[in-house]
Amino acid sequence: MSFPIKQFIKNAQIQRKSQEYIETCLAYINKLQENNFPVIFSVIHLSILMGIQSNFLTLLIGESKVDGYKYFELKSSRYKKFLIKKKRKGYREIMAPSKDLKYIQKWILVNILSKHKLSNSCKGFRVGVSIYDNAIEHESATTILKIDLLKFYDTITDRRVYGVFKKMGYASNLSYSLAKLCTFSHGKKFWDSLLDSEKKIFSYYLETDPPILPQGAPTSPMLANIIATHMDFRFEKLGEKMNFKYTRYADDLTFSIKKEGILPSINFIKRIINEEGFFVNDEKTSFMKSGMKQYVTGLTTTNGVNISKKTRKEIFMHIHYCRKFGVESHLNYRKSSKNEFKNYSVSNYHDWLFGHICFINSINKAYSEKLLEDFKKINWILD
Repeated sequence: MSFPIKQFIKNAQIQRKSQEYIETCLAYINKLQENNFPVIFSVIHLSILMGIQSNFLTLLIGESKVDGYKYFELKSSRYKKFLIKKKRKGYREIMAPSKDLKYIQKWILVNILSKHKLSNSCKGFRVGVSIYDNAIEHESATTILKIDLLKFYDTITDRRVYGVFKKMGYASNLSYSLAKLCTFSHGKKFWDSLLDSEKKIFSYYLETDPPILPQGAPTSPMLANIIATHMDFRFEKLGEKMNFKYTRYADDLTFSIKKEGILPSINFIKRIINEEGFFVNDEKTSFMKSGMKQYVTGLTTTNGVNISKKTRKEIFMHIHYCRKFGVESHLNYRKSSKNEFKNYSVSNYHDWLFGHICFINSINKAYSEKLLEDFKKINWILD
């Protein structure tokens, strides 16, 4: 998105702007363009680039002077919220943005955030990078240490997001507005759902309920990656000195060594994580030594990277029983006996099974080809 500098200077001179003003603007423009970020001067300028009404955008941010109740009504309708029970303990809150807000956030993601350089160790939510790329860094390791960040998105407040846009080179007021468009507050219900141990860690958040990165917003994964970049660089540099491998896939941190390397102590790793504004989920910290089953982002890494034997066997058995007993009979059996696929139609189940074959294909093409061959022999009568 190139900026017409010559036209800008010409217009500024016609408007009798001072040379100091023009030079200040040019310095602002150059800083953004050097890093391939689009030149944006204000919220009104942003609305023009997005192709939406400036009044609507300022209303979403909270900068328009409107009736308080109307603004509250608009603000509360920006996201649909729902709590999901986690496998172990506690809840996560999904905040799905409205259609209009989602469009705005996607524009910010594509045109601004995607231009930001990330660390090589960051493997999650990147175009052309997969869980395979994350796992292969740790194949055939003698020891793997896995550390999970606690409430990753919830620790990233609007202040930290403001800092991202400000560091990119955007004006303070615009950075504040962009942060507002990318964050939202949980509300009392979510913070009350925290475990007692978590409430001690998140006392500041409980008291202030700051706007944070919503799980469900298109901008959240990339913003989280950007904010964690400095932490990634620190672990990369440490890994070069101590000869260990480090990668991060979203909130999953993986450290590994082969014969020669040394892993830093967990306390030292925690100290760096805390200094970077994050917390460790102690319950999900684990060591996996050679001779044990070693997994990285769900893939086995003991002898090369592969889908787990359990998953491969499960998909093979689904295909086998569909061919032997028929799809409907097999699906009804899984629903009644295994309490699985409760709301699935035959079409839903077809897509689920085919999706898993495609996933296996992305990791182990040879094995997936045999599965696909048998999958095509199933008598599918789709509803």
